[in-house]
Amino acid sequence: MDALPVWPAYLFTTLLFLGIAVASLRLPPARAFADAPDRRRWRDIRWWAVALIVVQLGLYGVFSG
Repeated sequence: MDALPVWPAYLFTTLLFLGIAVASLRLPPARAFADAPDRRRWRDIRWWAVALIVVQLGLYGVFSG
């Protein structure tokens, strides 16, 4: 098992995270602001999801190498 390359797993995981980010950005605004009392930009859950994914990818990059 040690002879197998690890880069395909890294690539797959990164692409999976990016796919989740793209999918969250494709949510319609009505779903993104579901129970928000107003439509202020900081309440848009799509951007929070992307921010968390960026943090997760950063941590993955730091601790995977």
